[in-house]
Amino acid sequence: MKINTSVKKLTSAFAAGALLFSQSAFLSNVTIEANAASMCTANLNKTYQKIDGFGGINHVEWYGDLTDADRAIAFENGNDQLGCTILRVYVNPDKNQWYKVLPTAQYAAKRGITIFASPWEPPASLAENGSAYGGKLHLPKRNYGAYAQHLNDFGKYMKQNGVDLYAISVQNEPDYAKEWTAWTPDETTDFIANYGDQITSTKLMSPESFQYGAYNNGKDYYSKILNNSKAFANCDIFGTHFYGTPRSKMDFPALESCGKQLWMTEVYVPDSNVDSNKWPDNLKQAVSIHDSMVVGGMQAYVVWPLRRNYSIIREDTHKMSKRGYIFAQYSKFVRPGDVRIDITEQPSTNVWVSAYKNNKNQVTIVAINNTTSGYSQQFSLGKNIIDIDRWRTSGSENLAKTDNLTIDNGGTTFWSQLPAQSVSTFVVTLEGGSTTVDPGNNNNTDPNTGLDSDGYYFHDTFEDDVNWQAHGSTEVMKSGRTPYQGSEALVVTNRTSAWMGAERSLPYAVKAGQAYSFSVNVTELDGDDTDTFYLKLNYQDASGEQHYSSIAEGVCPKGKYLQLSNTNYTIPSDAQNPVIYVETKDSTTNFYIDEAICAPAGKTLPGAGVPEVNQNNNNNNNNNNNQTTTGDTYPKNIQVNYSAQYHQIQFTWSPVQNAQNYGIAVYLAGKWRIQTQSISGSSTSYVTPKNLTPGMSYKVAIAAKVNGTWDVNNAIKNAVIVTVV
Repeated sequence: MKINTSVKKLTSAFAAGALLFSQSAFLSNVTIEANAASMCTANLNKTYQKIDGFGGINHVEWYGDLTDADRAIAFENGNDQLGCTILRVYVNPDKNQWYKVLPTAQYAAKRGITIFASPWEPPASLAENGSAYGGKLHLPKRNYGAYAQHLNDFGKYMKQNGVDLYAISVQNEPDYAKEWTAWTPDETTDFIANYGDQITSTKLMSPESFQYGAYNNGKDYYSKILNNSKAFANCDIFGTHFYGTPRSKMDFPALESCGKQLWMTEVYVPDSNVDSNKWPDNLKQAVSIHDSMVVGGMQAYVVWPLRRNYSIIREDTHKMSKRGYIFAQYSKFVRPGDVRIDITEQPSTNVWVSAYKNNKNQVTIVAINNTTSGYSQQFSLGKNIIDIDRWRTSGSENLAKTDNLTIDNGGTTFWSQLPAQSVSTFVVTLEGGSTTVDPGNNNNTDPNTGLDSDGYYFHDTFEDDVNWQAHGSTEVMKSGRTPYQGSEALVVTNRTSAWMGAERSLPYAVKAGQAYSFSVNVTELDGDDTDTFYLKLNYQDASGEQHYSSIAEGVCPKGKYLQLSNTNYTIPSDAQNPVIYVETKDSTTNFYIDEAICAPAGKTLPGAGVPEVNQNNNNNNNNNNNQTTTGDTYPKNIQVNYSAQYHQIQFTWSPVQNAQNYGIAVYLAGKWRIQTQSISGSSTSYVTPKNLTPGMSYKVAIAAKVNGTWDVNNAIKNAVIVTVV
């Protein structure tokens, strides 16, 4: 809906009143009142967790399989559909029953849905009576190896049947196991530490505790893993349930900052006794999602189950319920890869707001008015807005859409009513953004090639928008102190380790397996006379292993700009979720970025070039700043950077010619063992998981695999000893 532009010329107080009056006719059975709410201000440069998705479990054994109509409602994203991006499935203890999960799982897999699995019980032959442990069953330690094989076999079975399982958890609710299998926190940690590496067909998720933030030992399952380096290394995702978990118990800073994915994998809100169409009771679903994201730092929210009369799809009508429409206010619009950003969480009493940005230069704001009075709220984005669309669910509305809300205050703010007991989702497109193509710059972009009028995939000048975000616990913002071009650059501050810097997602048109030209200009003003900078690619391969591949590097004298460039860098063919990032070799001082460009391979990009200092530059392809590779079969010049804040270590080394892979060799129990063997041969750095055990010392060497052989004997000559403090 549009309001006459003359309204914008009135004073702000009168404009608010005019807006209330002019829009009230469009609201059925909704009362809007004036309210002294504060401005709801978003900070696009202050970011939190990346979102992995929303979904639910399909428990065929208990509730029967979804129908074709149910599946479309769950996993499609049209009108009256949920747009779920995660499916949870049950691991039957009898492998002869595994076929039951396939119809819905295969439907979801074809649509790119993330699918993970949870076991309730081990095979009967492995279990013992669990009464002594407070459960129906218990798994004795002598059967841990066989149980690991059982979980691994499920992942293989799914893959053989067209479903690439994303993860499998150790156990569903080991702390509430009267009907299934009980484990203590020590037992699950022991299993993960000593048998978790045997599960290779998929990622391994932690046990999913029943009460994450309850007053018993729910969080003990996770604390034990965090404090066991072997268990932590083998655990890829932390999953938990939110039953009996109030907002005050959702925060767990050590887990949220550990560097692993954190998912809320089961809950029903408000209760299984409450019909899913009852209003306003089901508004509590929105509050639960909000708290999980904002307080708990969760990256996924998965309900129990997908279809019941108390859930998001009704089993009597096979349609979305009121609870489902509330759920969809998030699931349809906050999509995988979106990043939560800072926004005024509570502009008024019992009003809750969260915000997320995507790579289309859009911000999604979800606002919950949990009061019995409606009012008008002003939102500020701090950037020029070109379009606002709103969807709302209230007592009388289900995802009711309003296009083109009015933009005021020079184009950076807007007003909207928040009716009593309602949820509103605003999709705000900022200047330079588009609903159909990836933005990256303010020029017109060809939707077929992804190139702008200059022939670039992106060109970040930082004059208007900031498409970069923190890499680590840094802060990024625009700065006019020392731009290379124009009046603004990007400054990276609050760096506590050299690897912490700034990162950028790549546009949709930039594909894995293809070569591109990259250029970023960097400088520093406050550190040593020279600083070594790296432009790298962080990506995840098909097995979930993180890689850090060098694109370009160079030495920058203080106060001068250095161009990190590579005209022919090939993104690895198995790269998933790739981001480019800038870091330094040793320093933790602030640094600046300007004129970041990506273009087709072979294109020479404008920039500062290389200042006249001794250089030591490299990449894994034909680049402009070459570091000399050694003729040896083992890395030299090993450097160690340590983050005291995160108890995390970064290793860097000189590249080895023709290296197929690098590995981290650790001296354990009197022997050298290669613990990590899948570091890309194009990479020259590795970052450990966070929260290594303080006080522990490790003897570490970097080994290279050349012509199919690991040269450990020579590698250990350059071993280093590191101590976690």
